[in-house]
Amino acid sequence: MAKLHASMSVKEFDDGYFYATELKTFARELGIAVGRRRKLELEALIRDFLRTGTVTPANPEPHQRPGGQRDTLAAESTVRAYVDDRRTKTFLRALVHARDPALRDKSGQWYWLNDWRRAQLQAGRRITYADLANRLLELMCSEGRLPRIPAARFNNFVTDYWTDPANKGNSRADAVAAWERIKAAPGPKTYEAYMALVPEST
Repeated sequence: MAKLHASMSVKEFDDGYFYATELKTFARELGIAVGRRRKLELEALIRDFLRTGTVTPANPEPHQRPGGQRDTLAAESTVRAYVDDRRTKTFLRALVHARDPALRDKSGQWYWLNDWRRAQLQAGRRITYADLANRLLELMCSEGRLPRIPAARFNNFVTDYWTDPANKGNSRADAVAAWERIKAAPGPKTYEAYMALVPEST
């Protein structure tokens, strides 16, 4: 299994598989502010460091403590202390359904809504909960599937595993075992890479 170190190449980093706790520890060692950064964000900042040798200036979201201050959930409220919990999601759904009661949730909608929210705030833009509801409405109305969540390599792998007719009848344990195999192997952590690896054992 690859080890994280400051002199590794971007390819070595991308060909390895590292848990969020490992990435957070490594990021702090490099001088990257962690905050509430998602795994995807940490990976991008670490790649930048490995490529340039310098830390990219970027302010993370502050930690939101349980029971701490949070925004008033109202359409006109400015987004300052956002809490990504059931209460907030229920409120945003209600704003959406007030306009289109028939809309249903789409896989990945909360990830991409949070991605949009962070991008707006990091750019210094003022947004309200009505703006969040408008963006959620756009995501829920979009045709077809939403883009894959970039950091969810396990989920993407399993999706591709079940899409392959050759795996019909296999169990979840079989899918997990396949993932564990490609995760431990050097190179991309994709189903395509796994299929290229399979003939080696047959």
